[in-house]
Amino acid sequence: MKSWQRLFSVLVAIGTMAQNIYAMEFDFQPLSSLCRIEVNLATGFGSGTIRGTFGKMKGTLFFSPENPQQTEGRILLASRSLRFGYPKVAYDTHAPDWLDSTNYPEILFQLNELQNFSWHGKELRAEAIGQLSIKGVQKSVTIPMSIHYFRDERRKYEGKRGDLLRLDGILRISRSEFGLSPQNYFDVILENIDVLVSITGASNRVRPLLPSRLFQSL
Repeated sequence: MKSWQRLFSVLVAIGTMAQNIYAMEFDFQPLSSLCRIEVNLATGFGSGTIRGTFGKMKGTLFFSPENPQQTEGRILLASRSLRFGYPKVAYDTHAPDWLDSTNYPEILFQLNELQNFSWHGKELRAEAIGQLSIKGVQKSVTIPMSIHYFRDERRKYEGKRGDLLRLDGILRISRSEFGLSPQNYFDVILENIDVLVSITGASNRVRPLLPSRLFQSL
C-alpha cells in the first residue's frame, strides 16, 4: 500500500513539474507592430475624446494555459513616446503638471496574477491584477482581459518558430490619483482616462500539443 502511495505522489509531482516547465515566456518587443496602447482623454468640447498612443514599449509575460492563475510579467512604456494628434496636447502631456517625462521616463505595469478567469470557447477572459506606476505614484489596478493563444504562429511575421499570445483589455484610471493635475488648457480634460490595450507577445519556443482550449490559428 505504501508503495502505491509513493508512486502516486511521484506521479503527482511529475505532473506538477511538467505544467510548470511548460510555462512560456512571451516578449512584447519582437512584434511591437502588433501592439497598441491607446490613451483616450475625455473632454467637454468638440468630439469629446482626444486619442493618443505610445510609440515604444517593452516587457515580458510568463503564461501557462494549464495554470493561468500563475501568470506574471511586466510592461514598460516610454513616457516620452506618448503622442496625440494635436501639437498643443502632445506638448503639454509631457510637462511637469502631467507626465513629467523628463523626470519620469517610464510607466510600469507589474502583473502579479490573473483572477476570476473563465473559458469562452478558445478565449480566456480574466482580470489582470497588478501595480501601475505613473509619475512616481503606484496604485493597485484590475484590468479585464481577453486572452488568445496562437501556437507556432510567429513564423507568419518573422519566419521564426514560436508561439504568440495576444491580450486585449481596457483600463480606466483617475488622473488626479496619479498626480495628473493639469491647469489652463487641460482644465477641459475630464477626470477619468481610458487606456485601451492590445498587445501581442512572442515566444522563442513552440508549445507541445498538450490538451488546452487556448490553441487556435490566426
